[in-house]
Amino acid sequence: MILLYQMCFLIWYFNENESNIKDRDYFFTAINSEFEQISRQLEPFALKLPNFFDKDSRDWFSNSTFYKRYSSQCFDNDCDKIGFYFNDPKEHLNVSVTLVQNGVYYDDSCGYNYDEKALRRTFVSENHVSAIYEQVIIYTVPDGWSFQHFLDGIGPKLAISRKYLDQYPDSKVLIIKGPRFDRSVQDIWNLLGVNRSDRIVHYDRRMKIGAKLLINPCRTPGIHPFLWHSARSMYWSLINLQKFQSNLLIYVQRTSQNAKNGGRLIQNENLVIDYLHEYAQKSSLIYIEYDHSKHNENIEKQIELFSNAQIIFGIHGGALSNINFAPSKTIIIEIMPYRSDKSSLPIVCSKSDPNRFTPCGGYSYYVQAKLLNQSYWILPSVVDQQNNVNVNMTKLRLLFNSLTISH
Repeated sequence: MILLYQMCFLIWYFNENESNIKDRDYFFTAINSEFEQISRQLEPFALKLPNFFDKDSRDWFSNSTFYKRYSSQCFDNDCDKIGFYFNDPKEHLNVSVTLVQNGVYYDDSCGYNYDEKALRRTFVSENHVSAIYEQVIIYTVPDGWSFQHFLDGIGPKLAISRKYLDQYPDSKVLIIKGPRFDRSVQDIWNLLGVNRSDRIVHYDRRMKIGAKLLINPCRTPGIHPFLWHSARSMYWSLINLQKFQSNLLIYVQRTSQNAKNGGRLIQNENLVIDYLHEYAQKSSLIYIEYDHSKHNENIEKQIELFSNAQIIFGIHGGALSNINFAPSKTIIIEIMPYRSDKSSLPIVCSKSDPNRFTPCGGYSYYVQAKLLNQSYWILPSVVDQQNNVNVNMTKLRLLFNSLTISH
């Protein structure tokens, strides 16, 4: 085996093009007895359409980029029955964790398209990597230190790889060094047992990380009900959550002070808040105004708060990611901003070509809510020149009057 290994290495080395050697001579990729892959296949799933309180909201969604992209995936072209059906094995169903002896991570895309050669990459000499550790677990999703992208990018991968954090209590956790650093993300890592700063490696693209055991959950699909339910159960278990009161109406507030991106402010917010107060009182719910910049409690309190939500209401923005802590059947109401001159496109999805039917991040909370079996309602709202909205109070009342509250 050793002789064969050396022969393969020499053949590979001398056959390399001169222009490629500079970047490729750090690694030798091989499939060997030390390579292990733990795999399973999940069941196909469907995402039902949002709930609509009037024809206008239904027509708006029917003209959206998301609907145009996925309506061909509805049975018998009838999306109202089952919704959008997802059954691509690679993108949606195949889950795998790979364990590579003497593995190398080098600026690879951590997703279902993770390159096969990169997956099995090993180092030849310790001199050819930036650092080498005993065990490394890869969680290099873009902007993974932000609360929003930790939950939607790292969360599903953690759902199937958390056991390795416990099995290897000194393992390094590889996370991309990005522009944002949310304390709540650090709090979750602390609860997961990654509470020593030396366990976290802030990865940048110049680093070649070697590990005697490289644990790679990257090929886990980004969306699947099983993964999102598992991740939510994991968050609840971190605080030993057992009881759910489900008696809160939480308004997720967006302000010019707490928003990381401009726009999407509610101009008639006082009217909206007055109505939410009125509705909560009438429905025997407790009204909570949640401004993440003012709620300085630890993540345990945050998870507990949203786990008791009956209704979560807010305009499209990162703080709505807290729906990941809310139970199934929680009512999610999202104000979706859009431009009147491009009615098929939410503001967060504007493109130069309105006929380019690519997936759009503007529908992320619709997808998440449906994956978590929550009751999702959409309230499309036109933005002004500053990209802010005036909520139509008549439509808001119609929407809330369409809800069924359980106690």
